[in-house]
Amino acid sequence: MLKLQGWKGYAWIVILLSAFLLFYKYVIQVYPGLITDEIMGVFHIDAANTGNLIAVTFYSIVVVQLFSGILVDRFGYRIVSTFSLVIASLGLVLFVHADNLLEGMIARSMMGVGVACATVSYVKAVSEWFRPEQFAFVNSFLATAAMLGAIAGQAPLSYLFGNIGWRDGLLVCACIGLVGAAVFWTFVRDKKPDFDVMGKNKSTYVSHKLTFKDLLSVITKKENLLLTFYSGLTFTPVDAFAGLWGNNYLRQLYNIDHTAAASLISMIFVGMAIGAPIIGKMSEIRNSRIPLMIGFQIMAIICITFVFYVPVPYWLLGILLFLFGFCVSAFMLSFAVGRMINPIWVTASVAALINTGEPIMGGIFDAVVGWFLDIQWVPGNVTAEGVKHFTTHSYQMAFMILPLSMVVGLGLLLMVKEKPIEKEVF
Repeated sequence: MLKLQGWKGYAWIVILLSAFLLFYKYVIQVYPGLITDEIMGVFHIDAANTGNLIAVTFYSIVVVQLFSGILVDRFGYRIVSTFSLVIASLGLVLFVHADNLLEGMIARSMMGVGVACATVSYVKAVSEWFRPEQFAFVNSFLATAAMLGAIAGQAPLSYLFGNIGWRDGLLVCACIGLVGAAVFWTFVRDKKPDFDVMGKNKSTYVSHKLTFKDLLSVITKKENLLLTFYSGLTFTPVDAFAGLWGNNYLRQLYNIDHTAAASLISMIFVGMAIGAPIIGKMSEIRNSRIPLMIGFQIMAIICITFVFYVPVPYWLLGILLFLFGFCVSAFMLSFAVGRMINPIWVTASVAALINTGEPIMGGIFDAVVGWFLDIQWVPGNVTAEGVKHFTTHSYQMAFMILPLSMVVGLGLLLMVKEKPIEKEVF
């Protein structure tokens, strides 16, 4: 393994395997959108409680992420990511066999615990194996890995569910997660054997022991808090629309089946997967991130508003969803901004704080959209399976809060100050 660690391309192997947990995280986050009606039927719940059940994953992510940065900084991402994959996989197994709401919530909680450290571990790996000036670009593949997981969790997973059933399909996903954990433990190491991230011999490298004062400085720094809520508010349409309610809405609006709707939603994730590294490279070339984030945020708001409220042909909807995903991927630069305005030894802790915004807002907005749908539901309007049926107008009214949340996020972003990348002194 030492020989492999010394290989020039080994750093990219570490990043590739670290990205797998992000891939897995988004498969877990988006699959409920494929089986919303089935979930409501199995657990005998309404839209608001369905949103709450799915949001349990976000709540558990929030709780664990309060400590994820400390865990990764203290124990390393190898052991944390390995156990994370195991826990998430077991959560999927439990969800498949759950026959009451409590068991379903426990299963979704396990999934949240399992994927909570995904982003933090990836960011820590990048900071350990790549130079600071490479951080924004390499870190942008975080979004690519995550969105490939989201894409896999749409049309391909819908096809799998259609052929072997959603329960067996989730068991296949659980097996893949367990295999991934074994591979990660076998091939990944936390640090280079002979040289540190700056290319200096470790004997000349002065390490810094993480202190409570360091952690306090992370959570009290204004820019860190602004980035946290900006990222959370920006990502709400991805969580609430693409991850849960969008599939049913598009099926009804365009009279299409599950797989076709999932393919449309996948365009958001394709856009993010492509956009993140491109925007990351742009920020590296310009040595500037906030102006890019502001410009792309405005374009993302325009695109998602058109998707919800302007009637467009089927083909144009796919383009708009792709453009929305491309533009919204700029939010990934918030990790690069956080990396540059904080000391390197708190990298994982900063990433954990910023990444907390998404599950907090995702959990809230999943449930709130469901609540708005229940308010507008017409009594007696149910499917053949006895599940509540919502009109297109009801969905559009409930979705109003999503572009509004992005506008608020834009306001917060305007208050963030960044600094250009400089050579770090150790």
